[in-house]
Amino acid sequence: MEISQKIIDYSIWYYLKYYPSPKKLELKLRMKFWPESENWKKYWWISSEEINYIINEKLKNIILEEDVIESKIRNYKNKWKSKLYIKQKLFERQEKKDLIDMYLEEAFVDWEIEQIKKEFEKIKTWYNRNKLIEKLMRKGFYYSDILMVIDSETL
Repeated sequence: MEISQKIIDYSIWYYLKYYPSPKKLELKLRMKFWPESENWKKYWWISSEEINYIINEKLKNIILEEDVIESKIRNYKNKWKSKLYIKQKLFERQEKKDLIDMYLEEAFVDWEIEQIKKEFEKIKTWYNRNKLIEKLMRKGFYYSDILMVIDSETL
């Protein structure tokens, strides 16, 4: 399979700069080197098989999808984002669903309950029970977790 080295170099550069998911990288390569794009006259164009070859063979030692997902989860978690928020952001990046679920479960064993407790302590004097629940749900916490924390705190 004869693919221009410039296309392979671009693929490597793009991946190392933005760490996209393999699907996003494929979309970027299609956008850049597909027959309707402006670069295809300069570098010729690449087919779907060639894109798959680049991603699966040429970049197989560079693409570390699991590490990127773990890193993104850790980063969002350090910014105090909820599990639902992180899941949504990773879905937007078009990461693999099974990897997202696996790493989210590992990262959020009891962390969300602690977060709800912290939020509850900050705002419990300002709002009544229903307003507290609404506010915490807007932050992305599960209703059952919120009720568990509120009931344990009010006893």
